[in-house]
Amino acid sequence: MKIYSPLFVFIRVVIYGLVMFGIAEAIFFDAAHPMQNDGGYFGEETLTEIGQEIFLFILFLFFLLIGPKWKEIQPVSNLVSLFFLMSFIREFNFLIEWIYPVLAVLAVIIWLVIRDFKKIKAATIQFFSIPASSWFITGFLITYIFSRLMGRSKFWKLLYDDETYRLAKAATEEGIELAGYTLMILGAFEFYLYFKEKIKS
Repeated sequence: MKIYSPLFVFIRVVIYGLVMFGIAEAIFFDAAHPMQNDGGYFGEETLTEIGQEIFLFILFLFFLLIGPKWKEIQPVSNLVSLFFLMSFIREFNFLIEWIYPVLAVLAVIIWLVIRDFKKIKAATIQFFSIPASSWFITGFLITYIFSRLMGRSKFWKLLYDDETYRLAKAATEEGIELAGYTLMILGAFEFYLYFKEKIKS
């Protein structure tokens, strides 16, 4: 079945809709069942936070492993993979001193940019010409920009008092962040489908 055939597109839209429904329900569950030993709402042991960590690790592995099989995009997929690894490490700031591992990964990124400098332009054009990259860009903007802006304390203090704004802030910021990661996971699946179609043709 062609990946852009009407039936396959419809099936994917239904499945993706169910995935987004599941994500919304996980966030709802966290709001309804605060973790008593984890600081209350949306702490590190919640479905929302664990989901973010799992999705980041999947994205890291996906872009790391697809590069050797798809040489045209490998210089970019390597960098994208390591970016997600840095985000994954950052999620464990409650357990480890995250800055040093992140700096180590950043050093590898700089080395890869220098090593693959002549290949990056062509790889970037190829990477972002793939329709699935739109999912990636959308998820990135939602997670790393919009969720942060929506999580600003000064915004929520306009709506709530100093005692109650934190719950709304946490629910919104963490929920939107997870939704963004979900879009990037779906985008990774779309990359995979495109790659499989490319191999067949």
